[in-house]
Amino acid sequence: MGLVQTQQVLAQLYTNSELRNRFFANPQTVGAELGLSEAETQQLAEISAQQVNIFANSLKWKRLGEVRELLPRTAKVLGKNFNDLFWRYAETHIPQGIKKHREDAIAFANFIQQQDIEPAWVSDLVRYEKTWLLAYESHRCLQVCWFRYPVDKLGSGDNIPRQLTLAIWWRLTERSRTNFAKIYFWAASCDS
Repeated sequence: MGLVQTQQVLAQLYTNSELRNRFFANPQTVGAELGLSEAETQQLAEISAQQVNIFANSLKWKRLGEVRELLPRTAKVLGKNFNDLFWRYAETHIPQGIKKHREDAIAFANFIQQQDIEPAWVSDLVRYEKTWLLAYESHRCLQVCWFRYPVDKLGSGDNIPRQLTLAIWWRLTERSRTNFAKIYFWAASCDS
């Protein structure tokens, strides 16, 4: 196995705690599953499981910090629950690509939206921050999103009344500045 394949196996061990636990409990079996030779398996098994766990945790904390910066209002509103949700999410998703922090934040926002979180307006807040991230992708020149709550008031308290809101992000060219506008409708129009 070459250097690239060995690095890929190490990346899997650092990012997948279930695989890491299985590997250190039974290196020969899991090494064979990963396509490692006996010598390569032995070499990886000699690495301290504790050191691998420490490094893996530092990677997760770094990811959490990056995602927290990209979803600041969501992180503030969810508090400790933001971290708990991120740890669950990080077990199943490994970001890829050159803009992996933004992709990670968008995927994490999708994960949060699948959870049952109160108050109900948290889902709108998450979608709002996620749509900001999507609006800055160079190939997108128009983003339109409906919200059930007034997006500029989300996070200011628990009793936020419903107010149907239309938010629009646009750019005239791929390199121009992103513009943003929101339109509020009467609260009585969104009782569904």
